[in-house]
Amino acid sequence: MLVTSLYDDIDFKSHFRLTRNSVESHNIKAGRPGIDFQKATLMTIWYLSNTETFRQVGDRFGGSSETKTVQDFKNLRINYVPNTIGCIDGCHIRMHSAKAKRSDYTNRKMFQSIVLLAVCNAHLEFIYIFSGWPGSSHDARVFKNSLLGETLINNYQEMISKNLHILGDSAFPLLENLLVPYKATHILSDREKLFNKRLSSTRVVIEQAFGLLLGRFRRLKSLESKSVELMSLIVTGACILHNLALKNNDLFEIEDIDQDFDIQTDEFHQNLDVPIAVTQRNGIDKRNELSLR
Repeated sequence: MLVTSLYDDIDFKSHFRLTRNSVESHNIKAGRPGIDFQKATLMTIWYLSNTETFRQVGDRFGGSSETKTVQDFKNLRINYVPNTIGCIDGCHIRMHSAKAKRSDYTNRKMFQSIVLLAVCNAHLEFIYIFSGWPGSSHDARVFKNSLLGETLINNYQEMISKNLHILGDSAFPLLENLLVPYKATHILSDREKLFNKRLSSTRVVIEQAFGLLLGRFRRLKSLESKSVELMSLIVTGACILHNLALKNNDLFEIEDIDQDFDIQTDEFHQNLDVPIAVTQRNGIDKRNELSLR
């Protein structure tokens, strides 16, 4: 007999940080929702017979959940940025690194960490994660080297419809599908200030998601392993369990924890190459248009 069978529900959640139902439930399926055989067959044949992207095929056959995601953000609060499908930020996960690599993993707050770059939806569920980069790395650098960043910079139409976007802070580059606040390089107009306020109000969900993640899984407050790859897998596993718990309505009261979220005061600056320069110009136009609404 497992000793856990002797725990009541309160003790079980106290030790495991999840309800017994979340751990034992067989109703939760990881990964994307299934598609029936006929639809999957038609989608495959259509994709092979035409030159549409995966996103376009998903829209054509009703396989895209973009509309619902946008509506979820709309229902979240009155002052929001329209057509938002996710919010992005970086979070430092404390770790102990080898002496030879401490400088690489020491972040601006002067402790060793790896970076968790994540995008969440309106329900605080992670819809994209990229974990393991040294803590000394700037959010913009981690983003550019992630699959998400590479796609949004070079081939965004493969992933997100043109009118939709992710929200980030000023540590990220402004792109057509990644909107960031107006920078205080000049006296901001009332219109620009209002847009920044709406963006900040909408984007707070990613900070709440990080707070819930670190509050539930206390091991993430300090990882110990000789392998960065293993630590990255631990972080990934915690994010998956975080999502499963939320889908199972397993709520958790956030404790008072040190906020090691990567909310950077330094802004994104970089010599832009051609692909990012083009999508940045489109991002400027989109942001200006949204600020008028």
